[in-house]
Amino acid sequence: MAISEYSQLKSELLCCIDEMLGIESIRGCPCEELREKIGTDLFNLVVVGQFKRGKTSVINALLGAEILPVAVVPLTSIATIMTYGEALRLKVCFNDGRVAEIRPESLPEYVTEKGNPKNIKDVSEVIVTYPSPYLKNGVRLIDTPGVGSIYQHNTDVAYRYLPKSDAALFLLSVDQPMGKAELDFLHDVKEYSNKIFFLLNKADYLNEKDLAESIDFTTNGLREIMGSPGDQSPDQSPRIFPVSARLALEGKTGNSPETLKKSRLPEFASMLNSFLMEEKGKVILTVAANNLLKIISQARFELELEMKSLTSPLEELQKKIKTFEARKQEVMAGKQDFDILLDGETKRIIKTILDGDLEKFRKDLIANELAHLEREFAKMVKKMSSKDLKNELEQLVISHVKQAFNVWRAIEDERLSKAFETICRRFIVKIDETVDGLLKFSSDLFEIPFDAVRMEAFWSARSEFYYKFKDQPVGLEMVASSLTLALPKFIGDKLILRKMKEYLSQVIDIQSGRAHHDFSERLDKSKLDFRWEMLRRIEATMEGISTAIQTGMSRRSKGEEEVGRRKEAISLISGKLENINRRLLDIKAGA
Repeated sequence: MAISEYSQLKSELLCCIDEMLGIESIRGCPCEELREKIGTDLFNLVVVGQFKRGKTSVINALLGAEILPVAVVPLTSIATIMTYGEALRLKVCFNDGRVAEIRPESLPEYVTEKGNPKNIKDVSEVIVTYPSPYLKNGVRLIDTPGVGSIYQHNTDVAYRYLPKSDAALFLLSVDQPMGKAELDFLHDVKEYSNKIFFLLNKADYLNEKDLAESIDFTTNGLREIMGSPGDQSPDQSPRIFPVSARLALEGKTGNSPETLKKSRLPEFASMLNSFLMEEKGKVILTVAANNLLKIISQARFELELEMKSLTSPLEELQKKIKTFEARKQEVMAGKQDFDILLDGETKRIIKTILDGDLEKFRKDLIANELAHLEREFAKMVKKMSSKDLKNELEQLVISHVKQAFNVWRAIEDERLSKAFETICRRFIVKIDETVDGLLKFSSDLFEIPFDAVRMEAFWSARSEFYYKFKDQPVGLEMVASSLTLALPKFIGDKLILRKMKEYLSQVIDIQSGRAHHDFSERLDKSKLDFRWEMLRRIEATMEGISTAIQTGMSRRSKGEEEVGRRKEAISLISGKLENINRRLLDIKAGA
């Protein structure tokens, strides 16, 4: 399915939603929610790899424009997110919540190590909008800093974006043979990405024979992590695409098809396009269409039920209503069981995942930072006064702990949200079975046909957990007193180091407590939101059935003329629903 076909089907799907919004008989339809999800559903394609593999150059080549800065030294220090927009615009997002729009030529001042060393400007990420076909329909290209350079914070930023990855472009290069550090990083990427594309950049450096040898060497190395082709499904086998980002960009900007072909990028681009459409586009269209088909099926059933209440003998109808009311009470009695099970599953996530992860992280962080503190102390102690030494070490502790928690929180956020979403999906199946069972019971009771439509819910628990590191940890009494500073320097400095170690441990413990509280609070809020949504679905179904019956009986009491008008209206609405139903089936077939 090409992008043009996907866009056409998506447009038709949105037209169906708009028409459904104008039909009065579709009560409580989550059409607006579906429209939003179809329009904003994101697919993160994260570009990762060791430093100086040409990640930024490949992104520029894919987009066909020199948007992101490149250089001969390790450059990218902040993640840059490329998303679709009608014009080139750049927004810098800061960790304190500020957002500033900048000119394209100012980008290096925020995303490079030279312009923003060690992220002194406190940038969270930069969002760039650009009218590229690759970025349409929710696809986002994310350029991450290279790992393995002398800048540890660059590696931390790269790891921070791994949990956000739906698919990854893993960059390798012919001029730097793959090493153990690269394979170790690939192992981590594999844990978070459902699909990994391997690009061997700078293919134009080698002749055909040497390039084939480089591809063979790299493939054998990748099998250590990805497994041999015989152990993998076809879409997991480590296929390598040799490309030249330099030639590709020259070919696109210079409008030279021959140069573009030499770059070998079109072959990869074609495969990437197919993947995005088949893996992402098909799922979005099918899931949305099934959701709408289910809504239509229920609406048609309620219309038939209203028609039945217009024509059936009153005594017979009242007996059936009484039977239905008894069934409603049985269904609502099961709410307590639902609450107990959901609460238990949420607490299990905290106990089995959050508690263990946080304790391991806390212990490792204390051990690593204590060792780092001693190394930095040894470097600084002879060069600084006791007062300056104390201040420098304190700032070192705060910045290191802050960065470590930010990286860990992003990864833990994904683990917890995935675990909670898995639980939600299990409960959704049970809720759908309850709803379908209620409709089937009513179908048999009132002798009206009903077709249950199986669907995958759009529910997602992956909204951000609300956690903010306090820039100023709670006050802990340090050793900056006049008495300490009056001591001989070698004695005072040793006391500073000892107190600083205590300070480090206390800061980590405090932040661990905050993280645990905030994650637990977010899970609890997500649980309550999900519970409300699921119970609302059951209650809406019961209300729809009851309303259809009561509406028919009310119109019936107004005489034959009113009944006749309503029958005509029901027939007209049914025709509209049938038309939309047919088009949705065509969309599913086209996807």
